[in-house]
Amino acid sequence: MMESMQQPMTRAEFERRFHLLKERLKEGKMLFADRKMTLGIQKVRFLPNGRIDFLSVDESARLNANMMAQYDREDFKKMVDGHVGQSSPEDSVPEHPEETSTD
Repeated sequence: MMESMQQPMTRAEFERRFHLLKERLKEGKMLFADRKMTLGIQKVRFLPNGRIDFLSVDESARLNANMMAQYDREDFKKMVDGHVGQSSPEDSVPEHPEETSTD
């Protein structure tokens, strides 16, 4: 069962999520189908001391950082691993249906 998304409780945790998001994007481990989804992330500014300028963080950027942190949790990974390959044979569609001939 899916639990609610955990939100950061401190500034340090909030910033950690953005640094991890930045790292995942740079490594190509987090991709978006629509370029518009990254507009909020691209607008996030970092201060000279490496901290995040909170005024530059919009709802989209915050959601993406929280989503990435959610996917990175061990209990979420176990839940996903437990559901892989659990579909029943009746639910699956044959990859190459047999052709019927009318000869």
